[in-house]
Amino acid sequence: MSALLLALLLQAASPHGAEVVATPTPSATHASTQATAESPEAPEGHVPEEAKGAHEAEAGHEDPSTVIMHHATDVPLVIGPAAAPWFVLASKHLVFLLLAAALAVVLARLAVRSYRGGKIPRGFGAALEGLVLFVRNDIAEANIGHEDGRKFTPLLCSFFLFILVAALLGLMPFAATSTGNLAVTMGLALVSFAAQQYAGISRYGVAGHFHNLIPPGLPAWLLPIMIPVEILSMFTKPFALMIRLFANMLAGHMVITTLILLISLMGQISWLGGVAMAPVSIALSLFIMLLEVLVAFIQAYIFTLLSAIFIGMYAHPAH
Repeated sequence: MSALLLALLLQAASPHGAEVVATPTPSATHASTQATAESPEAPEGHVPEEAKGAHEAEAGHEDPSTVIMHHATDVPLVIGPAAAPWFVLASKHLVFLLLAAALAVVLARLAVRSYRGGKIPRGFGAALEGLVLFVRNDIAEANIGHEDGRKFTPLLCSFFLFILVAALLGLMPFAATSTGNLAVTMGLALVSFAAQQYAGISRYGVAGHFHNLIPPGLPAWLLPIMIPVEILSMFTKPFALMIRLFANMLAGHMVITTLILLISLMGQISWLGGVAMAPVSIALSLFIMLLEVLVAFIQAYIFTLLSAIFIGMYAHPAH
């Protein structure tokens, strides 16, 4: 949101539409008349390419639409001045993906250190311990079972902590939400899919795992219909995880940028409308930004919960 506000201020301050009127001298008028007579008449509404290039170079900043696309798509991360950057990284989302993963590992290690020497964890260590106990007791064991739930608790805690850190990191100025990238959510969904298949195969074997996909007591004449349906449902589970997380992470940023753009849109109609819309748009954007903090916790919980439910469906198909 900070980048978008900066772009709007720069656009408002740029000298678009400013015209310099000069009084032509008689010699200049004669020369221009002669040049007009010799050159072919330009079509109405035609803008020379040189004028376009000069106008774009004169602007020298991103317009609001470009800022919106930066939130919706991945862009290179440029470090240093735009004219001569120190170095350019190919993917901004990749950088913040690695940063979120590293930060999650560091936070986990800091929490583990609070247990050294038989000490009772306090502060951050106690908070993270509460998070781990919540994932283990209320998500893993409640949906997978006591024995298998403990086995999958580290994976589910990793899902929760990484998604939470990545979402909160994306709320920082000039940052990017890596979980708003479809490739990242697809990777998380594939890990969840692998865990689901492992839960069934490790318990029943390959043949027993796929046999459990067929509901018991199903009439034989329904097998040609139910087998493709059950196989398709096996792949729709990770697809639902992928799309759900991607859409929810992207939607919040798009709502914020759209609200801020109302200032520019109303300003094009009337400068008074732009001034009146500014406090309303900023207030609504700040409200959505605070709501995004809650959404980060909710989406981390939902992805972890659905993964545990799907793993439990393969580990205990009878239930």
